[in-house]
Amino acid sequence: MKHHWDTNCIKIAKNGDGPKVYWQVAGMLPHRDSKGKRLRIRKRFDSKAAAIQYADDQKDRGLRYLASGETRTTRLRPDEENDAIAAIKLIQSKSPGSTLMDAALVYINHVEKVKERISINDAIENWIKNPAFTRNSDVHQYQFTRRINFFAKHFDGNMKLDEITADQIEEFIHDENRDVSDKERLNQYACVHAFFSFSKKKKWVAENTCTEVAKPKPDGVDPIALSIPEVKKLMEVAQEVDAESMVPYFALALFSAIRPSEILRLDWSKFVWDDEKPCVVIDGKGKRRRSVELHETCIKWVKPYALEEGSVSPPNARKLFNFVRALAGYRIAASQLEGVDKEGFEERLQEHDSDERPEWVRDVMRHTGITYFLKQNNDKFYVSQWAGNSPQVIDSNYRAVDGVTASTCKQFWNILPSY
Repeated sequence: MKHHWDTNCIKIAKNGDGPKVYWQVAGMLPHRDSKGKRLRIRKRFDSKAAAIQYADDQKDRGLRYLASGETRTTRLRPDEENDAIAAIKLIQSKSPGSTLMDAALVYINHVEKVKERISINDAIENWIKNPAFTRNSDVHQYQFTRRINFFAKHFDGNMKLDEITADQIEEFIHDENRDVSDKERLNQYACVHAFFSFSKKKKWVAENTCTEVAKPKPDGVDPIALSIPEVKKLMEVAQEVDAESMVPYFALALFSAIRPSEILRLDWSKFVWDDEKPCVVIDGKGKRRRSVELHETCIKWVKPYALEEGSVSPPNARKLFNFVRALAGYRIAASQLEGVDKEGFEERLQEHDSDERPEWVRDVMRHTGITYFLKQNNDKFYVSQWAGNSPQVIDSNYRAVDGVTASTCKQFWNILPSY
C-alpha cells in the first residue's frame, strides 16, 4: 500500500522478501519541534495491517493538529517556512526584539556598501600590488607584508574578509599567549588598520572594522598587580574548569611569573623536583633559556598535577584561559569563548561581554608574580635572573606598585590549594 506525500507526508513501504519481510511507516507530521522543524516518524511492523493502522493513526493525529488552530495558511513552501522560523530564532538569540525585516535591512545595507566579497588572501595580494603600497621603501613593504601575512595565517586565508569581526581582530592583537612586545602589537595594529582602510575604499568591507579595536598601549606603562581577592578568584575558578587542567597554567603564571607563551611551550620533563630548590627550565623570550626556581607556593599548586612528560597546558589552553577569566568576572568577547563547553556555567557567564566588567590587563599575572617576588626578596639582581628581565627593568617597573605592601605580600604567598 502506498500513499502520496500529502499534508502528513506519510508513506508505507514493504521491505525485503522471505522470512524477514516487514512494513515500514515513514514521513513527517505538521507538528514542529523547538527548532521549527517538522516531526519525522519512522517505524517498522511485522504485518501490513499493523502498519496501515499506525499510519492512519498518525494521519488522524496530524488532522487534529491542523484543526486545533495552531497553524495558518501561508504562501511559503515548507522549506521556506522552516528557514524563516530558524532565522527568526537565530536573530532573537543574538538580538532580542529584532525582527526578520531588521536583519534583511542590515543585509541589504551591507550588500550596497560591499561591492565584492573577497577572501583575505586575495585582498592581501591586491593590497601589496597597488601603487600606493609599492611606492613605500623596501623595508616598509617587507615589514607590512610580513605582518599582514601573519594576520592572515591566524585566520583561514580563504575566509571572506567581510566576515572578520572586531572581536576577532582584538583577540589577535591582544592575545596574551603570543610572545610579542607592546611595540610590535602596536605595529601589527597599524598594519591591519591600514589594510582594512584600503579594503573599505575597494568596497570589500562595509567599514574599517579595526577602528573598533582598542589600540595597544605603548611601552613604559607602569605595571599593575592583581589584588589578593582577584588572585584567589582566578585559582578557585581554575579548579572548577575542565577537570582542573588549567591550574598549573595559572599557578606558574602567578607564582613563578612565567610568560603565557612560555607555559604553552613547557613540557613536564623540564621540571626538577628532587633538587634542593625545585626548578623548571624555560625556553624563554628570544630563544634564551633560563632556570626558574619554584616558590613553595607554586610547588604546592603545581606538583600534584605533574607528569613524567607531556605538555603542561591542555590542547585548548587559549580558549580555557578566556573561559576562566570570564567566569572570574572579566569582560570577554563572545568570539573568545567559541568552542568551549559552557554547560553548567551559563548563569555565571551572563553579560560576560558587558562594559561594566573590568578589562583584563595584558601580562598582569606575570607583573603580579614579579612584584610580590621582589617585595619578598628585595634583590633586583636575583629577581631579574628569576624573571628573565634586566635589573634595571625590575628596579624601575616593579619597585613600587599600587596595592603591594608587606601585608598583601604575606597574603599573596599564602594563597594555597584547599586540599
